[in-house]
Amino acid sequence: MKALHKEFVALAVLTAVAVGGTIVSGNAWADRGGDRGGRCASSEREDGWEGHGHRGHRLAKALGLSKEQKEQIKAIFRKHRDEIAPLRNEMVSERRELRNLILSDKPDEAVLREHAKKIAATSGDLAVRRAKMFQEVRTVLTPEQLKKFRALQEKRDRRIDRMMNRVEERHSSGE
Repeated sequence: MKALHKEFVALAVLTAVAVGGTIVSGNAWADRGGDRGGRCASSEREDGWEGHGHRGHRLAKALGLSKEQKEQIKAIFRKHRDEIAPLRNEMVSERRELRNLILSDKPDEAVLREHAKKIAATSGDLAVRRAKMFQEVRTVLTPEQLKKFRALQEKRDRRIDRMMNRVEERHSSGE
């Protein structure tokens, strides 16, 4: 039973990390559905990355994006919006379904594993599309901005690692 519990915890942590990666990536600044029918929030604003919420504003500021760069990035996000939004919505739906399966009265391990594979496939599709989008974004960034972006990603990774270590320490100490 304890081994099964550890597998569920590991699955939950991996899912959280995968979704966290999705959020931080290109669609970090995209609308999460709302009343826009999956359209990107920046399509209604004039300030590029800054139109994608607080995190996008901080990123644009940290990188020192010019107005022209913000407009170019905004256009890239718009270009990819229609292919990313349905996958993002599918990911949310699949994660909810997995959560319901986990919380069911009698979780079936085979069903859970199969559903986790579906989530992994969708996550892979999102990763490929985000990579294509980022390849376009990187052409807009200067070498210095790209270096800053990578440093911010590394800093975020260290923060996530610390968080995961704290969670693991709590679990191993029996909390």
